[in-house]
Amino acid sequence: MEKNKIPNHIYQMSTINALVSGLYDGYISLDKLLKKGDVGIGTFKDLDGELTLLNGTFYRTRPDGTVYTCDKNESIPFAVVTEFKNYSNFEMKGCSSYEKIKEKLDSKIESKNIFYAFKIEGTFEYVKTRTVVKQKKPYRPMAEVVKDQPIFEYKNTKGYIIGFRCPDYVEGLNVPGYHFHFISEDRKFGGHVIECSVKKASVCFQDCFCFRMELPENESFYNMDIEDRSAEIHEVEN
Repeated sequence: MEKNKIPNHIYQMSTINALVSGLYDGYISLDKLLKKGDVGIGTFKDLDGELTLLNGTFYRTRPDGTVYTCDKNESIPFAVVTEFKNYSNFEMKGCSSYEKIKEKLDSKIESKNIFYAFKIEGTFEYVKTRTVVKQKKPYRPMAEVVKDQPIFEYKNTKGYIIGFRCPDYVEGLNVPGYHFHFISEDRKFGGHVIECSVKKASVCFQDCFCFRMELPENESFYNMDIEDRSAEIHEVEN
């Protein structure tokens, strides 16, 4: 990082371990979350769909894959956001798989030991997404929930991929590696990215040297049994 440069911040609400364990109670409003950033990803109270924050607007993915904007009074159990302003960019062409895309992104970043935020806009030859579906108490762990998750496939579509790359040492706090959500250019469909290929896209990315996390102030989190859920996190996110 350049000397005297103000670092970009990532703000995270709760931990991925808590979410995967089944802590889906909302504890922070979208209105408050928006004060922390204008780009990000997460989910909603009761695990009611995928959250994508793009250019200051919140979108929810429905169980049928369609997308709609959200009331800022709604609450969330988990999210990661950033103010997207001090970024670099490059053009990406002809990446035939999600793995190829990640390899390309890895070739552009300076270090795998810091955080990065991404906003990718372009034409995608193929996008495969999923979304979580609203749950009722008593909540099931996410590894059980995603067994029934709806899956969607789109071809030759324009849109955005939003997300982050986290270092390996955040295991349990967040998802190590890449975690992306997709939303179409017309804001009609999207979801959590499982697979994709890029025809042509503009990639904006920023390094984030400052990571701040806010923990839930509720009884469920206070009393949660801390377990190693790395295998479940890997299963859920892939």
